[in-house]
Amino acid sequence: MGHTFRQMLRIAAKEWQLLLRNPHGLAVLFLMPGIFVLVMSFTLKNTLIQKIELPRAGWVVEDQRPAARQWVREWLAQHGGTQFASRQELRDALKARRVEAGVVVPPTLFGAENRPDASKLEMWLGNLVQPAAAARLRTELTFSLVQVQMKVLAANAGPFASVLVDGTSGADLLANGTPAVRYLYEIESGRAMTAVQQSVPAWLVFGMFFVVIPIAGVLIQERNEGTLDRLATLGVSADAMLGGKLAAFVLLNWVQLAFMVLVGRWLVPLLGGDALHLDVSVPWFLLIVLATSAAAVALALLIAAYTRTFDHAAALGGGLNVILGAIAGVMVPRMLMPPGLQRISEWSPMGWALDGMQSVFLGDPTPGHMWPRIGLLVAFAAVCLALSWRALRRRHLGPAG
Repeated sequence: MGHTFRQMLRIAAKEWQLLLRNPHGLAVLFLMPGIFVLVMSFTLKNTLIQKIELPRAGWVVEDQRPAARQWVREWLAQHGGTQFASRQELRDALKARRVEAGVVVPPTLFGAENRPDASKLEMWLGNLVQPAAAARLRTELTFSLVQVQMKVLAANAGPFASVLVDGTSGADLLANGTPAVRYLYEIESGRAMTAVQQSVPAWLVFGMFFVVIPIAGVLIQERNEGTLDRLATLGVSADAMLGGKLAAFVLLNWVQLAFMVLVGRWLVPLLGGDALHLDVSVPWFLLIVLATSAAAVALALLIAAYTRTFDHAAALGGGLNVILGAIAGVMVPRMLMPPGLQRISEWSPMGWALDGMQSVFLGDPTPGHMWPRIGLLVAFAAVCLALSWRALRRRHLGPAG
């Protein structure tokens, strides 16, 4: 019994020694869960904190009566905001993300006796505005109009104001409803915002970056079996090798893309969900998919070129992709993240791809928003390919030809 126990301790010590010599496994065990804890903690903190900042709002005031103008002036003085001359200017500002939300004051907001009807107020939301911030804006607008209504009631009642207001229930004051809310996607497409329209782009990007698994398997097998050395003797250059693999796995990403789009478009509604709508800007769609695929394949080639075994490549590539996805807003929508974490997510290649892909699927891609992200993805792919080329050329293949 004692001998068996000592053997068990030696085996356990041996396992610990092997584990300590495996930095990739340690990273998966400790670094990845640690980053998840940070991301989820800050995200939940953002959803549970008492104070939610109001989103940056733009205003269009179509009701030019004194009561409406006075109410808007008081609101802007207290909460800030930007006035626009027309609905189109407000829509353009939402698309360019100069504002996160919009408030349209229609000509009929203030009715008889200057009493406001909150249900006629229009609240527009950018596609990525935080739900908590949007809810607070809606609540604040409703409460502000209730205060105006109470002032109107008091003014009309004269010396009996206190009796009238005290005898008016909260339900009566809120009987005129709350502002109607529409997302920019709904305004431009005429359809309701759905979860599938937002989630498919995120998981599409995440899936494309997991091309590291098949690439690592192929490249490491070729290296271990001597295939790369034999190709070098046949005059195959590092340029040709990387170019061929890039083309093959970019095509694989397109097959993957088609599969996921089919799932969102037909399988999800078949199971009772909302259908993915595909009336997107084709040029922007092609550009962002090509840039995303190039970045994903290049990162996978870089990992495969500098790791010795498939297990190391799979652990490093899988763990890195999960971390990049968590930071980018794949697991937790970026709109739920606090501003600080949103800024960090802007440094993730998946974040650049997700920004562009969501803009395409939500119908608001603009050159000022898309080109920087496409450029970052292409630059990232170029750096990864250059480092991969250096490793392959030095270890196995001959000079460029």
